[in-house]
Amino acid sequence: MANVRKLLPFILSWEGGYVNDPVDKGGATNMGVTIATWRKVGYDKDGDGDIDVDDLKLLSKDDVLNRVLKPHYWDRWKADQIKSQSVANILVDWVWGSGANGIKIPQNS
Repeated sequence: MANVRKLLPFILSWEGGYVNDPVDKGGATNMGVTIATWRKVGYDKDGDGDIDVDDLKLLSKDDVLNRVLKPHYWDRWKADQIKSQSVANILVDWVWGSGANGIKIPQNS
């Protein structure tokens, strides 16, 4: 069966560190995680009482894997039940790169 830990290095190979490009609609992003996504996760990493770019800057690979990728992307596809790692990677990476509504496109195909 597919394993999320095998997908993470691929995703991180395309995603850089912290950026806040004014022309990027996603706003502040770290390792592919937008500030909006991190706020949905709801984890005040620096413990200062709010969830902001300071928390986003502190993300670790473990945070990306266990607080974002697995619960919000991998598990939504029930990708642990997919026999082919390649198929699981394609589907989950598609949603990762397409945003919250990305899951609908493969389902409708």
